[in-house]
Amino acid sequence: LWRSQDMKLVSVTFERDKIKKDMLLIGRMGCVQFCDMNAAAQAFSKQYAGEVRRCEDVLRMLRFFKEQEGKWEPEIGWRVKEIGTEGAFHERALDETETEVKSITSEYHKTLENYQQLSSNWINTYEYWQLLDAAHVREVTGGSEESGLGLLAGTIPSSKLATFERLAYRCTRGYCKLHLSELPKPSIMETAIADAGEQFKDDDLDRYLFIGVFGSQSVGSRLKRLAQSMDARILLENNLSMEQRVNEEREQRQHIVDISKMLMKSRESLQSLLRTRILPNMSLWTHTAVIHKGIAHTMNLLHMRTHTAIGVAWVPSSKMESLQDALRSGVSRGDTVITVLETPSHVSPPTYFETNQYTEVFQGIVSSYGVPRYKEVNPGVFTIITFPWLFGVMYGDIGHGLIITFVAAMFILYEKRLMKQSLNELVEMIFSARYLLLFMGLFATFYGLLYNDAFGLMLEYSSSSFDMLVWQSGSGTISRPAQCKDGPCGICGAPETATMDSTTGYSAPSFGVDVAWSGASKKLDLYNSFKMKSAIVIGICQMMLGLVLQFCNNRYFGDWKHIYFGFIPEVIFLTCTFGYMSFLIILKWVSPFQTGCKVSLLETMVNFFLNPGGGPNFHELFAGQLGIQQTLLGFAAIAVMPFMLFPIPYIEWKYHSTHDYADNDSDRESTTLVPQEMQEMRAVGQAGGEDNNDLLQSLFPVPEYIFDMQEVCIKQIIHAIEFVLGSVSNTASYLRLWALSLAHAQLSEVFLEFLIMLPIEQPGQPTAFVFAGFTVWLTATLGVLVGMEALSAFLHALRLHWVEFQNKFYIADGTMFMPLDIKTLEEEANEIHGTEI
Repeated sequence: LWRSQDMKLVSVTFERDKIKKDMLLIGRMGCVQFCDMNAAAQAFSKQYAGEVRRCEDVLRMLRFFKEQEGKWEPEIGWRVKEIGTEGAFHERALDETETEVKSITSEYHKTLENYQQLSSNWINTYEYWQLLDAAHVREVTGGSEESGLGLLAGTIPSSKLATFERLAYRCTRGYCKLHLSELPKPSIMETAIADAGEQFKDDDLDRYLFIGVFGSQSVGSRLKRLAQSMDARILLENNLSMEQRVNEEREQRQHIVDISKMLMKSRESLQSLLRTRILPNMSLWTHTAVIHKGIAHTMNLLHMRTHTAIGVAWVPSSKMESLQDALRSGVSRGDTVITVLETPSHVSPPTYFETNQYTEVFQGIVSSYGVPRYKEVNPGVFTIITFPWLFGVMYGDIGHGLIITFVAAMFILYEKRLMKQSLNELVEMIFSARYLLLFMGLFATFYGLLYNDAFGLMLEYSSSSFDMLVWQSGSGTISRPAQCKDGPCGICGAPETATMDSTTGYSAPSFGVDVAWSGASKKLDLYNSFKMKSAIVIGICQMMLGLVLQFCNNRYFGDWKHIYFGFIPEVIFLTCTFGYMSFLIILKWVSPFQTGCKVSLLETMVNFFLNPGGGPNFHELFAGQLGIQQTLLGFAAIAVMPFMLFPIPYIEWKYHSTHDYADNDSDRESTTLVPQEMQEMRAVGQAGGEDNNDLLQSLFPVPEYIFDMQEVCIKQIIHAIEFVLGSVSNTASYLRLWALSLAHAQLSEVFLEFLIMLPIEQPGQPTAFVFAGFTVWLTATLGVLVGMEALSAFLHALRLHWVEFQNKFYIADGTMFMPLDIKTLEEEANEIHGTEI
């Protein structure tokens, strides 16, 4: 992980009739990234664009089946056993899958169309039958024939019933009598009808029967137009005699029974198709379509010839030998030729780090900011420790840290089982960061022990040094109890004139903060001072580490001008200013209390920049401090002003004027592509039977660069100013370690005091009140302190790494190594299919 793996640029020559077989073999190895040699061509005009479209059509049909599975899943989804996906790696697998999927899709659509038609007929017949059976129709048909009244009947959605009733009265001016009744549910009918009605949603049958009786044909026409405009279904427009109604009702009843039987058979046919022929093959078909689509995309990157195809690719050097052995022993039997090319000097290979399940999440944190440049120092190596370390500084609590550690340990313990299950998005995100959570929990626990903080309580895991302190009075020595804070209070019997015994020894606790501070009035002042100063020291150390990594990068790439006039001046400036402040902090910690209390570090650092002479209230922490401060300030000014501003622009101007890059394009090209590289390029062209120089030069064009002295000077000035101001702002930014740690501890203490201790200390409180307080405390602890506070500390640690640490050395303009990898394609197929590997 320290630096990306060595990459080789190779030319691969395939036989056209064996390309797919070779690609399947290369995809299984997952170590070859092909370059696009047809970037100028339109996507639809590429050689294998048709095969890509075929795969997309198959995936579209499979998405339709996935929707159908969701519709029928409560009845059949859990009973289906899928077959394996081994058949997806066959050369002809796509042709077989496409034929089979198209055939079964056509059959399924025909069955589904028949089922939908029967469903529509069933609803219409059922509504008509219920209308004939309604009591109002019996009354109307019994006397309307002799009276000459008109009739209009049907069904209308329940949501529009009130509006329809009101508008019907208005448009007919009261000359129409409406009879309304709710459409009976099929569940109260006989078995065949009830079974058929169960498959319909409530909205399909949530309708009302309406029967309008009127005396004028014009009134009937207005009522009909109104009903049709409100999604009503007109079922009866003519008057029926009693005998006609009875006969029609009998026929419709038999009709609905027959349709119900046919509907159930059609439904069983659909379920049978899904259960026996579609769902068992869904995983295989999805893998086939996704894998062959990825291979077709890769084959579109190749340069096609009459009988061969040539591709230019990047391969990790460590995989080169195994790749050649696999192709020699594979289907091509040595017909596929790999030629190693010399990488042009202006081309930056892709960045490849071989990670595992432990380091993948830490590398992901770095890559989320930007991909490391090829052979650049990888911050992910240090992130493994520094990220959970900074998190622990902000989140130091024994109890909360153990909770996070326990959750991460459970994820790790059952990781094999969880990897086979489909998890929701939030749980999946937490599960993928289980090893990061484990380290975060451990560091939070460690700093909780250092702070002596557990859910807002202080623990006595090491003996208190204050137990040896006594009060000296005229009556002898009296032990100082925990109640004593700032002085004798009379509780222990010591008089007001008692003094602390200076002869009593004092030794620091073996680890962490002394538990005696839990009852002290100056506890907050202690933590405030300790955490603030610790945050500054930690920040300076991490920024100095960033500068050291900058030196490693410059030394590796041979950029000596940025070492002498970048790294060294920056280290001098940071050491002479904020490095000196860190020294003062540590010196004050180890100095005797009587001396250190006179020195204000804040006032010292303000005077360091604004009043180098010291001022009237200046107190020295060590002999000769004032002279050393003036010397350090002078070194910082000299390091920044002349050495960071002027030498680098001059060196670049001298270099470009000597090589005459701006005036001679031919010289620039000749120095970019050395003769050996040109020979290798010609060798590739001769291996394929034609000159391939133009093809490779179009693949890796020489970038045009015109030197601009003004631009270089402005860039260097901005960099110098940014570093100086950034040193101040970045140091201040590390104070978030102090702020979040202090806020977390105080919030824990407030929750404990008001939700646990206060109900317990109140005399006569019922047990239920105490239990309620504990329940609220537990909810607040898990939701706020473990959930939200942990997320806040995570984001702040992320910010400190991305901005304050990585901006000292991390360029992050690389390109990720994206090989043709069957495993990646299988993961994509599993995601589409709805399962996890």
